[in-house]
Amino acid sequence: MLFYAYKYIDGVVLTKWDLDDILKNIKNGIKEFEIVTDLGTKTRVVRTTNSSVIIDEAEISFDELTSLEYGFVYKYLNGKLYRIDLYDSGNYYKLKPLSNKDPPTLEINGIQMHRTVDVNPWKDTILKVSSLGSLRGKRVLDICTGLGYSSIVEVLRGAKEVISIEKDPNVLYIASLNPWSKGLENNRIKIILEDATIAIKNFLDEEFDAIFHDPPRYSISGDLYSLEFYKELYRVLKRGGMLFHYTGEPGKHSNMGIVRGIKRRLEQAGFEYVIWVDKAKGFKAIKLH
Repeated sequence: MLFYAYKYIDGVVLTKWDLDDILKNIKNGIKEFEIVTDLGTKTRVVRTTNSSVIIDEAEISFDELTSLEYGFVYKYLNGKLYRIDLYDSGNYYKLKPLSNKDPPTLEINGIQMHRTVDVNPWKDTILKVSSLGSLRGKRVLDICTGLGYSSIVEVLRGAKEVISIEKDPNVLYIASLNPWSKGLENNRIKIILEDATIAIKNFLDEEFDAIFHDPPRYSISGDLYSLEFYKELYRVLKRGGMLFHYTGEPGKHSNMGIVRGIKRRLEQAGFEYVIWVDKAKGFKAIKLH
């Protein structure tokens, strides 16, 4: 298995909303002030000159700042503002802000990886992870790392170790630029860079106390919804262990037949008490035997 050494890349993070706040202060004749940047995670000092804005040690020209667009996140690296998005192998990845104070979501080919209606991605993650109950002292398997919110929350809820699997290095690169993903540096989180359907075969029977399974939608990652994969999840989970499987909201983002099929296959794999958790939009299940 190939482990990924996550390292947060430091630098000022800005959105167009931050620029609006800066320009408002300048218009009011304020030359030095503080604003909350980095998507709500940091307070920085801003000073202005005739041609630039200096945020901590980063000097950004007005020409560069006025190129910012709504709907994107930017990061100051090596003397320049970079938009946090990329194209690779026919796929488009974007760190998508909801505001300049909330955790962003990851968008791949126009599909958001978190719920953002009536809930932000961090609260969405807390609702999902809390479906597993207490994680204190437990070893957790987290499938599909993404921006790492679930792994971070699992550690915050007391997990002694989280083994997280992500197959796409582009996703982990974007996570390295996201301030809300910085908690992935925690030494209790280990990331495996590999397809989950392959990586899971390397684990021992009953190796994990709990499993958090949050795959992309069925049409994109059908293998992660298969009976064969569910049998592997069952195999590596300890007796008495809990699984949470996010599926999305029935009748809106997922076809009802697909959701019923997920429940049926989980039961065929051996899971019992497969129960729909409406607040988290997924199933929780137990391995009893």
